[in-house]
Amino acid sequence: MVGEQELELQTHRDNVASLEKENHALVSRVSASEEQLTALRAELEVSKNELQLTRNTMDETGMRLSGTKVAFSAALSSGKFGPYNTETTLVYRRSITDLGGDYSSNTGVFTAPVRGAYYFRFTAMNNKQGENMAVNLYHDNQRIIHNSKQTDGNTFISNAAVLHLNQGDEVYMRLHENCGLFENNDTYNTFSGFLLYSM
Repeated sequence: MVGEQELELQTHRDNVASLEKENHALVSRVSASEEQLTALRAELEVSKNELQLTRNTMDETGMRLSGTKVAFSAALSSGKFGPYNTETTLVYRRSITDLGGDYSSNTGVFTAPVRGAYYFRFTAMNNKQGENMAVNLYHDNQRIIHNSKQTDGNTFISNAAVLHLNQGDEVYMRLHENCGLFENNDTYNTFSGFLLYSM
């Protein structure tokens, strides 16, 4: 009877030892699974970030492909402008075209809606004999073009430039000091621009 109990006790000990080994193996597998789960979560987070970056890039590309429509052309209102003793911003109040609404006929300033390459053109006219005529094209506070001529009656000047602008940059025209312009309803004095392509 004692021998049977010892045998039974040994069997239980063996079973407990076996269960402890199995339990240890299960704990190791659970620990490994938790590490794999943590690694998978990290990979998933990286994938989510990459997907969001791809979506953002696609949105930007789509906007470029769909094309932002930007074009304006404006003329001075009728009258005599200048001469003034200081350089003065020209406000082209007669809007001919303003696709995108980025030219202000109140201030004479074009504000770039997107980063890109833009084309600008202007024409100026004066009819007063012997009076100087000079205009300047500005990008923000930097003069880009200066055009001038001594007027000998119905004299025109014209020029153009392609500018790289960032969103929010401003382009405008100024009448040089001690110079004059003339305009009537024939639209002699114009300021125009359009977006070539966004970047």
